[in-house]
Amino acid sequence: MCGIFGVWNFNSVKGSHLHHASVLLRHRGPDDEGFSVFSDHEAKAFGGKDTTTPGLTRLPDDMPCPNAFLHRRLAILDLSANGHQPMKAAERNIHIVFNGEIYNFKELIAIHSLEVHTGTDTEVVLQLYTKMGTACFTEFRGMWSMAILDLERGELILSRDRFGIKPLYFTEANGGLAFSSEIKPLLSLEGMEATWPKKKFLQFLTYGATEHPHETFIEVISALKPGHFRSWKLDFMVCEESAYYDLRKLVQPRSGRVKSFNHVFAESIREHLIADVEVGSCLSGGLDSSAIVAAASLSLNGFKTFTCSFPGEAIDESSHARMLSEVNPNLDQYFISPHAQEFFDAFDELIMLQERPIGSASIFAQYSVMQLAAARGMKVLLDGQGADEVLGGYYPFAGAYLLGLLKKGKFSQFRRELESLKLNFNPAMQKAMLRAAFYSLPRWLQVAVRKRSRVGAGLIAKEYSAEAARINAPQRGAADFRELTLRSIEFGLYELLHYEDRNAMRFGIESRVPFLDHRLVEWALGQSPDTLMHNGWTKYPVRKQLELAGLPALAWRRDKLGFVTPQYRWREELKSQLMEKFRAMNIPDVIDRNALEKLMTANLSSNEHLSEFWRVFALLRWLELFDVKLT
Repeated sequence: MCGIFGVWNFNSVKGSHLHHASVLLRHRGPDDEGFSVFSDHEAKAFGGKDTTTPGLTRLPDDMPCPNAFLHRRLAILDLSANGHQPMKAAERNIHIVFNGEIYNFKELIAIHSLEVHTGTDTEVVLQLYTKMGTACFTEFRGMWSMAILDLERGELILSRDRFGIKPLYFTEANGGLAFSSEIKPLLSLEGMEATWPKKKFLQFLTYGATEHPHETFIEVISALKPGHFRSWKLDFMVCEESAYYDLRKLVQPRSGRVKSFNHVFAESIREHLIADVEVGSCLSGGLDSSAIVAAASLSLNGFKTFTCSFPGEAIDESSHARMLSEVNPNLDQYFISPHAQEFFDAFDELIMLQERPIGSASIFAQYSVMQLAAARGMKVLLDGQGADEVLGGYYPFAGAYLLGLLKKGKFSQFRRELESLKLNFNPAMQKAMLRAAFYSLPRWLQVAVRKRSRVGAGLIAKEYSAEAARINAPQRGAADFRELTLRSIEFGLYELLHYEDRNAMRFGIESRVPFLDHRLVEWALGQSPDTLMHNGWTKYPVRKQLELAGLPALAWRRDKLGFVTPQYRWREELKSQLMEKFRAMNIPDVIDRNALEKLMTANLSSNEHLSEFWRVFALLRWLELFDVKLT
């Protein structure tokens, strides 16, 4: 896991710019630092102040570097200098900077008879590319963002993993290209300015989301789409984008089971434990992280888990987390209890870290867990991200499932599942069905209903109300179970993966998500909803897995929380400080300041509106911290 950055045909870039970008990415890779500067189809390697690989001279500040790669290393595989990057293919003029993990790299060595000289997955990526070209991306199981410079073919290729677990951004200006693991290094380049169209601002203010899931919040910077690669011809900087993975087209619903969930889950856990450093896990106390810990810790002594706890709060799940140690003595558990003031003190850092407005206060729970793990020397953590989206764990999935049974005329099963879901999951199942049916309404009616239910729509200044009325509502939900799964992966999960990557990498931790092994995702999408929801139990395969692990009390628990925080109490505790900061803000003209002041003091009891409050506050701080100009 690392940080990558590069420029091609960016004539204003010098060594000092690369050093500055390296500092901005240091938290992603504190173990080593490397530069390659390309001229006349040749590469020259340099180091920086954090370079641990011997024999490299420091990159001069005043050296012109219009074509260059930068790498910050977090050493996970082959901790020696063999893992130094940028890396060059043996006897080939092909270079790479790579961020991520290819879990099946040893298997690929055997299958393709590769001759390797290091214990790194990066070398395997390079060798397989030299054999197969861009077709190699379909061979990888894992998470990645990478840049491959093929000087033999005159191409620069950017590639990103199937679900966007690892970030990759790029910008094109004056015939040049720059790419990075984060946005700040790109904004630091000469001539770059943080701008955002007002219509995008209004859309986010109203709906809490952008229309397209992979949009960035900076107009001149794009994110490479998950499951895609882009190739630039170096002679003319002409670009072509290609999809190497399309879940919608690849997986069709099928009857019967090719493999059991237990099989694909066990395979994923086994591969996600591959590392030359210690591996631990986040543990919320919920189904998903508990299933991961139960499976991962079986053969490991002193397996470390990290949990966020709020003693005395209804949202506290620490007692469930502790259940695992009662069954499995191999666990070494750690707990942290964040406070409101700590959240407030870290708020600006969270915005700078995420490079976008945060979705709620709950993000600080995850941040705190990563901080705790780093203090205990951890470099790799497993996490349960993705299970709810892939296996139908969220509330709207139950409504879509029931609605699907009605549409198919399965009335007896519908009645059974309705009553069972009320008992085992949530009593408000009629509301869940209405929520699913909502997405069958005409688009204009959906927009009208959503605007009335959201806080942000009431904050728009009158002179912009007509423009706001013409803005589309992002379509993140669906009435159909399968379509809801796909949209949840494309929108909500993508957003959560962004938060997780930044929270983990802030503390030099590689976060791994076993539920997003693409074989497991494809298995789930290929099943009938009846496999995932059974007798009123959501995520039924995960529950059965926990039962087999000797954890029935966890397997059949009825509540669902995750990494959450006491948002209401925190807002009340921080009210005076929030007001002080709000009154000092430069509020853009698209917002009605009086309406905003009422929101700041309003009694918001629903968790949805509380999250919206924090999102609006974060939006305003993001504008200031990044000096964003609305255009």
